[in-house]
Amino acid sequence: MRRLLLVVLLLAACASPGVAERSPDRDPGGSVVLRVLEIAALEARGEEKRVGGECLSACTMYLGLSTACFERGATLGFHGPTLAFGVEMTPARFEAITQAMASYYPPRIARLFMEDWRHRQDFVRIPARRLIAQGEARACR
Repeated sequence: MRRLLLVVLLLAACASPGVAERSPDRDPGGSVVLRVLEIAALEARGEEKRVGGECLSACTMYLGLSTACFERGATLGFHGPTLAFGVEMTPARFEAITQAMASYYPPRIARLFMEDWRHRQDFVRIPARRLIAQGEARACR
């Protein structure tokens, strides 16, 4: 599995920048670690990421991608991280993961996430148009 991930990352790094990649209509998030790697690869290539539809959990980390744009009709959903299969997360791991997530957010969003949203399992949904109006997200053209 580790080798497959390495191959995928190497192929992604070698790809030439092209048309902006659009997220699916509903991006449920997934692994924070894999999202960090994806964002780093997109950033390294200077490739635009177009975010639309529902952008949930780790997907919200695209707010920290300098080449990300958000469709005005998109909705971002914030909540605290969990591990797969109901595995319990240690307090130290929870802190490390939420700090990593918050580092991709604009200051106001990071503060709200760290003070409240990271402790929730239900989504705090924010329309992208509101984040765009407040200068916290870049609108797609």
